[in-house]
Amino acid sequence: MNITLTQTDKLARIGVLGTLELRADQLKLVKLLQSTKTGVPHQLDFYDADSVPPDIISALADCLDRSVALKILSYHPLLTHNLMRLGIPAQQVNIKAPPAASQARKALALAGSANSLDKILHIIEALPLSQVSIFIVQHVMENQINLLDQLLRVRTQYQVVMPQHLMAVAAATIYVAPPGHHMKVAHGLIYLTRDGHVQYARPSIDVLFGSLASEYGADVMAVLLCGFGRDGVDGCGALKQIGACVIIEDGDDCGDACVLPQAAIESGQYEQIMKLPVITSVAAAAICSREESASGVHLTLFIEALWSRYSYDFRGYQPESLQRRVHNIMMQTGLPHFFDFQLALFSDQAIFERMLAEISVCVTAFFRHPEQCQLLREQVFPYLASFPLIKCWSAGCATGEEPYSLAILLDELGLLNRSRLFATDFNAYLIEIAKSGLYPVKLLETSQHNYHKSAGPARFDNFIEPESRYLRIKHHLIASTLFHLHSLVDEGIFNEFQLIICRNVMIYFKPELQQKILQRFARSLHRDGFLVLGPQDGLHHLAIAAGFIPYIKGSHIYRLNNGGLYG
Repeated sequence: MNITLTQTDKLARIGVLGTLELRADQLKLVKLLQSTKTGVPHQLDFYDADSVPPDIISALADCLDRSVALKILSYHPLLTHNLMRLGIPAQQVNIKAPPAASQARKALALAGSANSLDKILHIIEALPLSQVSIFIVQHVMENQINLLDQLLRVRTQYQVVMPQHLMAVAAATIYVAPPGHHMKVAHGLIYLTRDGHVQYARPSIDVLFGSLASEYGADVMAVLLCGFGRDGVDGCGALKQIGACVIIEDGDDCGDACVLPQAAIESGQYEQIMKLPVITSVAAAAICSREESASGVHLTLFIEALWSRYSYDFRGYQPESLQRRVHNIMMQTGLPHFFDFQLALFSDQAIFERMLAEISVCVTAFFRHPEQCQLLREQVFPYLASFPLIKCWSAGCATGEEPYSLAILLDELGLLNRSRLFATDFNAYLIEIAKSGLYPVKLLETSQHNYHKSAGPARFDNFIEPESRYLRIKHHLIASTLFHLHSLVDEGIFNEFQLIICRNVMIYFKPELQQKILQRFARSLHRDGFLVLGPQDGLHHLAIAAGFIPYIKGSHIYRLNNGGLYG
């Protein structure tokens, strides 16, 4: 972390490098902001932070309220979004994106030696049919029969050939280098030669890659897979120098045969290092048209790549909803071709976080569905008051309005001190917003209306501390709520609860995933507990199948049927 202050006669500029995780750094920045004076223009640059703690937001608001001429620049779109939602003007600094591809790559090359056979088969089997020409070199002994072409023919719709000398290159065709011959491409023809071995290899990866660099230039994508030796390293350099995309397989995928990819990595002549599922998705995107982006097989491969790279599982999401959101973030980042978008996303955690924020449909409000909140107030919590400790779980809590509404209900009933309120979401950005307890002023009117419809006996604004530019949830409510990262998709039970509330989350999941999560809820719920689902979620029949029964017909509040299927 580095916080600097640079002053001239015309401008005082504060630069913030790093993520402001240390309390000492936070206090230093707060002190600098408090020392700002009216009449002196100030500029504050956040270079790395995607969020800032409430104390800094309060200090920023104070500067603006004191009419300090403060210009806030953010290099992270999530921070810009959060400051703007709280009434603090911030400008997004857009880093120029790399030139976007207007069309599919014309050629794809796959190469490797030991341990690469299964990788080649996996990639080819996954590729959708397109007009690309595909070239494959695998190191094999010259006195052995190479059966790769035969293995590929039963796995792909592409025409697969082991070419003859001077064969014309055709679209939608895979060319496998024959044993004992170098394979080159020039002037639209395949050239087979018996020239000397290159790095002890014939066929040689260097020879093929070098010829593709001359023939296709930047219109080729090359993948170097597992193997031994150095054949392929110089070829990667030739391709990289003319602007082609060179991908190296992650050596962790290769076991002992990591020598070749490691040598290529050490040379520095590559675009990215990727694991096999990511390579497969990027290769499929490289040969697709812009119109095919993020749909069908491309979306399926992309989801597998996300799981491999970032350990987020979207396989149970409704594909149409996911596709729309991926498309939105592609447009926002100025990368409308799926290939360029994936290259950026799999190398830049910030772009992935932006996509997560887009996928996390944050539709929530204080005391949302007031009729359910009234039932909680008048029937559910009074019943749960018989427990010495009431444990509640707000699953998919988004920005925190729902768990704070539960905290207010418990507080009004005198139950907050003997309750444990857990709130979870898979999106770290939303969790940070929720932890801060800060919300836009514009939410106040709707929140007051929902609160009164839920039969609230007082006023909603009794539970907030109004600031000049935003609302702040009172400290004792924030302190009573424990926020955690947790994925409903692939993380299991972590406690037993008397109340579980999950609304407007599972509507975006496939039925199989919905059923799986409801079964987890059944195993997580105390036999005398309650499950609250969203009225629009459409989960009634699946809830019944998971062992729940309606508490009150039409309320979308459920209890376990005789202890439930898993009691």
